[in-house]
Amino acid sequence: MRKQYLFLLAESTEMRKQKGILRKQYLLLLAESTEMRKQKGILRKQYLLLLAESTEMRKQKGILSKQTGV
Repeated sequence: MRKQYLFLLAESTEMRKQKGILRKQYLLLLAESTEMRKQKGILRKQYLLLLAESTEMRKQKGILSKQTGV
């Protein structure tokens, strides 16, 4: 009976240790996920800005082409 108790106690201790490790890993992944969402938002804004600039440049090119007759 005592051996079984000590075995279960050791198992419980190991499980608590593993739970602590998993919790730290989860918090790290959560932080990384949050940072990636933030970066995704920044990249999306940059993409939209570049898209708008590209559209404006094509518009200006069209105007210049008409003015120069090219």
